Amino acid sequence: MKYLMMFGFIAFSSSLIAQPAVYKGSELTIPQGVVVSGESPVYYENIVLSNEGGSFVPQSADIRTLASVESATVNVMESLPVQVSVTISGTKSIPCIVLLTPAVVYADNTFNVVLAVSELGPAETCIQVTEPFETTVTLDVTGLSAGTYSVNVNNAVTEEFELQTGS
Repeated sequence: MKYLMMFGFIAFSSSLIAQPAVYKGSELTIPQGVVVSGESPVYYENIVLSNEGGSFVPQSADIRTLASVESATVNVMESLPVQVSVTISGTKSIPCIVLLTPAVVYADNTFNVVLAVSELGPAETCIQVTEPFETTVTLDVTGLSAGTYSVNVNNAVTEEFELQTGS
């Protein structure tokens, strides 16, 4: 839980509508968040932080399972301004779960894309069969200079792309 304080580095895909964080009483509730640190990113839902003396202290959060990613293809559109997206393919462990809002964290010329799946409720059952998925995530390249950049998806697949001109 000590890594929850890194939420300032989170950026969700603009193609999906994210729920806002809510501060009520002395608790800050954040619907989703990601920590990119160490070997594997961690995706959280239902994050609750309490305000204790002006500092937010983690109280609870639900860790979600990362999606099983098999491939990623970076798409650089020849447009002005330049638009970049990554198409991600993989499999869900069961067909009854859904992909959660993807998170994109940019640092050191690398876009870390974190993609997780929902959980079944305690009374839900589902056939145990894998189901393929494909999703596209927009990468915000606004203000980046010409050069080579990496895209890392769930620390499972890494691809590179080149911006010919700054955006």
